[in-house]
Parts: sequence; structure tokens; C-alpha cells
Amino acid sequence: MSTRITNSMMVGTYKRNLHISAGKMERLQSQLATNRKNVRLSDDAVSVVKLLNAKAKQSDTEQFQKNLDDASAWLTNTESALHEADTLVKRVYELAVYAANDVLGAEERESIALEVQQLRDQLLTLGNATLGDKYIFGGYNVSYPPFYADPETDEVTLNNIDMVGDEGDLAYMSYEIGVGNVFEVGVSGSAFMGVGEEDNVWYQMQMFITELRNPEQTYETLSPFISNMQLIENNILAQQSEVGGRLARIDLMRDRYSTDLINYTQMRSDVQDLDQAEGIMNFSMAEAVYRAALNVGGRVLQPTLMDFLR
Repeated sequence: MSTRITNSMMVGTYKRNLHISAGKMERLQSQLATNRKNVRLSDDAVSVVKLLNAKAKQSDTEQFQKNLDDASAWLTNTESALHEADTLVKRVYELAVYAANDVLGAEERESIALEVQQLRDQLLTLGNATLGDKYIFGGYNVSYPPFYADPETDEVTLNNIDMVGDEGDLAYMSYEIGVGNVFEVGVSGSAFMGVGEEDNVWYQMQMFITELRNPEQTYETLSPFISNMQLIENNILAQQSEVGGRLARIDLMRDRYSTDLINYTQMRSDVQDLDQAEGIMNFSMAEAVYRAALNVGGRVLQPTLMDFLR
């Protein structure tokens, strides 16, 4: 049984097909204008998920890179302070070697004591070194000077904690350089200044000054400061080595994240960016189809009696 095709049916089918062709050409034109494969989220849901994942990973990597830059700056300043502290301790060691005898006069010993006192005060300045407005040896306390020397007793504290009788403050700065990867970037104030009578460099310098000004000082009372300064210097060198190792690790992490960023950028480009040559070709083909549809429409939509009556 044949179906009768009316003129209105032909017109309706033509309009639907013409609308589809126009919609396709509009979509291709939008792709060319935005240089994107998917102009709307509904165009390709799977690709959108891949794109969002790539964007999230890229954003995280960029933040980790910034954290690495901050960590590197923190460690560089820490390394500089440790280097200066090592220079001060070496000078005190030299003065201890020079003073450990029974032939120096009171004036010479006082001159040495004054120099050691200046070195001691400079050590306190290094302990309160800052990066921007943050104190690098304060641990969690980055807003206020961590080290304080009592002008009456010459005793030094770290965040109000005694460093000779107590354990000091072992807190240090850390940064997140990866998902669940917290990186220690600082050296605690206790590690920098030392804890206990033998390891605390401030206490040893102060005792050295006191002994130099003691009229009854002898070689036996001054010579222990030689070995004590060597021990303290070894501790500082160990801290420097640890900081150097962390800086080397940061350089390796930087290289890895730089590679990751390139990969994530390529992933986003593969999912999102339009191949211009392919896009122009597809648009040209859609335009040809649309023009052909218009041409066919001139044949399908024949004039009616109503057109003549107008």
C-alpha cells in the first residue's frame, strides 16, 4: 500500500533537514571561532571529564611548583645563615686555641673576650634571620623573633624555652610538595643553636667569655673550649649537608614537575584544541551541504495559488 506524499509533508521534511544542516554549520563555526572541539559541556561528556582531570592535575602541579620555589628560598636563606654561623664558630675556635695558654695578659684576654662577645651577638642576629617577614628558625613561630637573650643573665631562650636545661623547640617549617608529601624545608632553632651545655653554641661562647675574664683562668680551664667549638662546628656542618641535600632534591622535583606540566598541557590540547585544517574542511563541507539544501528548497517549495493571489 503506497503512502500519499503531500506538499506540506515535503515542506516539513525540508525545513527539518535545513534546520539540521544550519545547526551543524553553526556548531562548526563556533568551533572555529573558539578553537575548541567542544564548545558546550554536552558536546562530549567523556572528553569533558578528561579535560577537567587534566586541568585539576595541572593546577595542583603549578601550586606544588610554587611551594618548591618558596621551599628553595627558605632553604637558601637557611644555608646562608648556617654558613655564617660556621664562620663565627671557626673564629671562636681560633681564639680558643690562641687563648689557651698561661702567658697572655689581662688586657689581651679582655680583647679576646670582647671579640667573642661580638661574635656571640652576631650569632643571635643570625638566629633571628628572616625571609621576607618570616623568621626562618622559629619553627611554627614565624612572626616574632624566636631567640631572646636576657641582658641581665645572658641566657638565651628559643620561643621562651630554655635551650640549656630543656630540649628546646624542635619545630621546623614544612611545605607540601606533592599529594600527601610534606617536605621539611627548615632547620629548627634547637638544631641551629644547639641544646645542652656542650652543644649550645651561645652557652659555650658565654662561658668562654666568663673564663677569659676570670683572673684565675689557666690552660686547663680554657683548653676544653677548643674541643667544644670543634664539636659545635661539626654539628653546623651536618646541618649544612642536610640542607644541601634538600636543595638537591628540590631541583629534581622541579624537573619532574616541569615534565608533568608539559604532559598535562598536551593532554588538555588533545582533548580540547581543534585541528584548524580539519575544522575548516568540515565547515566547508557543511556549508556546501547547506547551500545545496537551499538550492533544493527552491525546487521543492513550488509556488502555490496563494503566492499568486498576494
